[in-house]
Amino acid sequence: MILMCKITVLLIVLTLASSVHGYRILGLFPHPGLSHFKVFHPIMRGLANDGHHVTVVSYFPDANPVPNYQDLRFEGQKILTNAFSLEVWRTDFTGRTFFDNFNEFHELVVWGMDSCKAALNSSAIDEIFKAHQTVPFDLVVIEFFATDCMAAIAWMLEVPLVGLSSCALMPWHYDRVGLPDSPSYIPSEFSTFSENMGPWERMENWIVTRAVKNLYRIVQMSDNTLLKAKFPNADIPDVTEIVRNTSLILVNQHYTLSGARPLIPSVVEIGGVHIQNAKPLPSELKQIMDQSSNGVILVSFGSVLKAATLPNVKRNAMMEAFQQLDQQVVWKWEEELENQPKNLYTQRWLPQRDALCHNNVRLFLSHGGLLGVSEAVHCGVPVVVMPIYGDQFLNAAALVNRGAGVRMDYEHTDNVTYIADCIREGLSERKKQMAQSLSRAYNTRPQPPLDLALWSIVNVIENGAMQYERSYAAELPWYIYYSLDVILVLLFAAIAIVFGVSYGCW
Repeated sequence: MILMCKITVLLIVLTLASSVHGYRILGLFPHPGLSHFKVFHPIMRGLANDGHHVTVVSYFPDANPVPNYQDLRFEGQKILTNAFSLEVWRTDFTGRTFFDNFNEFHELVVWGMDSCKAALNSSAIDEIFKAHQTVPFDLVVIEFFATDCMAAIAWMLEVPLVGLSSCALMPWHYDRVGLPDSPSYIPSEFSTFSENMGPWERMENWIVTRAVKNLYRIVQMSDNTLLKAKFPNADIPDVTEIVRNTSLILVNQHYTLSGARPLIPSVVEIGGVHIQNAKPLPSELKQIMDQSSNGVILVSFGSVLKAATLPNVKRNAMMEAFQQLDQQVVWKWEEELENQPKNLYTQRWLPQRDALCHNNVRLFLSHGGLLGVSEAVHCGVPVVVMPIYGDQFLNAAALVNRGAGVRMDYEHTDNVTYIADCIREGLSERKKQMAQSLSRAYNTRPQPPLDLALWSIVNVIENGAMQYERSYAAELPWYIYYSLDVILVLLFAAIAIVFGVSYGCW
């Protein structure tokens, strides 16, 4: 009895000690996309589970928060869940063009400006400063996406800044930490290419990468204006200068899928960080999948695209193609579906990660969102990708280049034969073998991505003041970074020698 009391007292002391020494970490996520927050939430919750005091400001409060996890709400934007209608939005879609790169960049600009304005007008910002005056924060974590205005909050709080990217880094993120960015083999987030590009693809990639990197200055100028209006007496520097002091970027990618590329210590790959341990499937779905001796094909277009808005001609073509297959098809479909074939089962909600890892799953038909693609790679399942917008084309290219995917163009999905051929190619033994090989490499890591993310963030607080991880390249002007001054001197020297020799010969 005495021993039990001593053990209880010890546990209480240890718990109190961990809570006393836990750091105070603030997360600011003003983008209203659920798929983005699914990457950030496990990290912030993991920090709270480790004993740190975490305050998260977002559009997605935790349904079951742990004791150290506090939610505050941003206001003013519509949540992007089932927000895009294929029936209205892509009626004239005939494939990704060069100019679509800039159309989608413009959409990001609007998103970024709206996100910044809504965030700064939210009451949560005032609550943050009040909380900081009582017990200061130790670090701020923000999303690196289409606005930098939340970086100014870290500057005002005088704490280190960590950026999280739910996708591959945008072109404007590289320079702020001095990360090498070579368009010759690193495809832009807006592109349709893998790292294996031909001459014309490299030219397009170079133009797009350099153009949007400079055009992003429009967003930063808007950020500056909105920040000055919100905090007129704060004398906040240009956000361009603030983000150059970023201590760490955690990026949701892994070289096995996105391709090997140079990294610096302050940029850490955490691809698949959102993937958690498997949970039991709903009983009805489990029974259907268990009994599907010929295999299962999962179909899901994610949380943003509403599958039920698929135009009737494409919907009917898909169902007719499914009818030709021996496999059971499970489709995430938000409404009632008429005239569906016997081998088609629909669900309004699909536990995607858990279903993908079921032993009978043979293929995943998806729009190519990075979270679903990562889950398929994790589970070793080939993917037929029907990209619609954003990085879905990039993800499709990566899978095709790895031999684990098939690209199915949306504009041709009114053709039953085309759909069936794409699916049959995805079901081939070769695709299965390549998907399993990719999965083994993707899952073989020295530590889980979540553990790596948590350690990296805490390391910034404990050892980041000296900025050992920071690349000096971030301090250099572009003409010095590319050694143009040296090249210019050598060029003039060569010209002088040539003229000198020529003059001497005369």
